[in-house]
Amino acid sequence: MNSKRLGPLAGSCLLALAATVCAAPLALAESGAPLAEASAIKRVPEARAAAREANGDSNDRIFGGDVAAPGAWPFQVALLTSYSLDTRPESQLDAQFCGGSLIAPNWVLTAAHCLVYDGKDIPAQAITVLTNASNLGEGKRHQVAATFVHEGFDKNMAALDNDIGLIRLADKADAAPIALPSGPTAESGKATVTGWGRLDNGTFPADLMQVDIDVTTNEACNSGLKSIYAKDLGKILHSWAPRLRLSDASIDMATDAMSKGMSDPLTENMLCAGVKEGGRDSCQGDSGGPLFTSEGGKVTQIGVVSWGEGPMDAQAPCGHENAYGVYTRLANYTDWIKSKMSAK
Repeated sequence: MNSKRLGPLAGSCLLALAATVCAAPLALAESGAPLAEASAIKRVPEARAAAREANGDSNDRIFGGDVAAPGAWPFQVALLTSYSLDTRPESQLDAQFCGGSLIAPNWVLTAAHCLVYDGKDIPAQAITVLTNASNLGEGKRHQVAATFVHEGFDKNMAALDNDIGLIRLADKADAAPIALPSGPTAESGKATVTGWGRLDNGTFPADLMQVDIDVTTNEACNSGLKSIYAKDLGKILHSWAPRLRLSDASIDMATDAMSKGMSDPLTENMLCAGVKEGGRDSCQGDSGGPLFTSEGGKVTQIGVVSWGEGPMDAQAPCGHENAYGVYTRLANYTDWIKSKMSAK
């Protein structure tokens, strides 16, 4: 970098960025952050209730997906906030905040960020696990005996590495569990993701949804996400151009220079899946659920719904062109899972 040529320009850019961070509306700041659902146990039920009140029930598509056939994916579970439940099955509809998968009769795999709130572990009694449910108004409730958040996960959500957790149920579920990977996961091929997360019309479903997507390379995923970040950076600088007297040419130069300094958003513990053109994706409320493949009749989980991104001014961080969903790479954690399950 030629510091003499870019120095004043870089200074202006940093000033613009600092001013924008300080002055940006809350909604814009939230949508521009790395988007795991940081307060899933609180925000998702609130969003579900608001959407149901405004729109009623909906079974429209989950960003390009379809309603799953009843009983098609018996390993899928819903995490419910216990304090929103009463004796009525209908109370389960707005209590769902994350997904998970049965990997043994009394063990559920989910995302670490589903088990954390305000930098601390969520108490076991605050979570109820729903099994045997294709619709959130049915199924069997299970109390939680214990939760386990990966030791390498940042509970303050400054980073999203090691986004994996386990739940031990107080009693055994009678649904069939899903298999774990037996080796490394190829960064190619078809996969399916399931959940009760936000739909492409902004509502939340009562029925379990599924969508088929493509596993892709981390290189392609990093490139797509950094392209979105670069466009966001350009929008920020353009919004401050009149005050800072920045020309279009100087903004383009600054955006290009700063974009080249961006580090890759993904770590080796993350896996990407989606479609390049967008339109098919997991979304808010799907966190913790399974990404899985099916070959020769054997269903194997390869990822856990973790986070996703979209343009900072988008209504939802899901389904955008060249922006893939990010999943915890399950093959990297099979030993950790086994150690927790054997220790009990």
